[in-house]
Amino acid sequence: MSEPTEVQPSMMDAFRGMWDTCPMFKELRQHAPVLHIPEIDAWILSRYDDVITVVKDSERFGAMPADLVGEVPDELKDALPHGYAPWQPALVNTDPPEHDRIKRLAAKPLTPAAVATREGQIREAATALIDPIVGLGRADLVDSFATPMPVQVLIKILGVSPEDYKQFHNWTLGITELFVPTITEERRLELAREQVGFNEYLMEAIAARRKSPGDDLISGLILAQEKNEKSLTDREVLGVVGQLVIAGFETSAGAISFSLYKLCEQPELLARVRDDLTLVPKVVEESLRRLTPARGVVRRVKQDVEFHGQVIPKGANIFALVQSANNDETKFGCPERFDIDRDPSEMRNSMHFGGGIHACIGQSVARLDARIAIETAITSLPNLRVVPDQQIQVQQGMIFHRPERLEFEWDV
Repeated sequence: MSEPTEVQPSMMDAFRGMWDTCPMFKELRQHAPVLHIPEIDAWILSRYDDVITVVKDSERFGAMPADLVGEVPDELKDALPHGYAPWQPALVNTDPPEHDRIKRLAAKPLTPAAVATREGQIREAATALIDPIVGLGRADLVDSFATPMPVQVLIKILGVSPEDYKQFHNWTLGITELFVPTITEERRLELAREQVGFNEYLMEAIAARRKSPGDDLISGLILAQEKNEKSLTDREVLGVVGQLVIAGFETSAGAISFSLYKLCEQPELLARVRDDLTLVPKVVEESLRRLTPARGVVRRVKQDVEFHGQVIPKGANIFALVQSANNDETKFGCPERFDIDRDPSEMRNSMHFGGGIHACIGQSVARLDARIAIETAITSLPNLRVVPDQQIQVQQGMIFHRPERLEFEWDV
């Protein structure tokens, strides 16, 4: 099918930092629902019905390809013989039946009930971050709160020593940067060297938990049992943890940032939510729908498929734009409006945690993390508001959508 020449640069601009992609994705849905982007060598699908087909049909659309972040540099292949931690065979990058066994085991320590027992730890993390900035009256809450919050939570849940926070934070940011297709080879090599340390750190932690399990997620993954199935291997635990680090960090950091921004856009709504904190979960869900922190999912095509007259060949990559689907006017009334009072039946259409066999198993952590962070911020920072006239940019990259910085101010 023909490709409007004016659309392609706009798509890549979105991947390089467009704050609100909703208007542009509307143009895609209307005029170029199937679009090949040579720069990332992927077919972009933007309509809801097409995206949900890809997300739920594991027979025709395989797992996320292993080469999405590029090959390990030659000089590091001995140090990373199996690749980066998040690319060990685990959740997003395996197909059934291998995937089903790993997911059944990995989900055991991440059930809503299991995650709920971590609420005290998560509140401690939020309080420790917010208390030092309350008296400032102004801060970049992305840098000082929304971004470090999920890392602090991951540290507590994984049982990482607090003194390793800074290093763990850097590793987390580094692995997400590997997803940026335009980084230089020099930077890619630097990040790969850092990931050697990340792999070694996690493998040492796994070995230690096998000898002496504790009350942490790594121990829970090691101890998970399923009748007639072998337990998770070290590599599988490494892969699950690596993928949870990426997904949990980006989803939570984006949800916290966008929720606070959207609440401050509507002061009356902010006051309503502050007076009734039971509404915060609705804020989180609507924020995840409206500005989905993971723009989409990548799937490898298992057989030739056709969308709107365009054949996509077996072996090609499809980038299913979940963020676009979550703003599709055929499924959501006035999708550009931030509305926490949407009908629950409509909100069930939202795919912000994926769907099908690859639905995110860490969504309970992300939801609780975001809920507690928002409650803490809006009750601790009086008259919270966004600093006006600032240019808002999100980080570069194809998949993740999170502000680089966002200045807020409040009364002291």
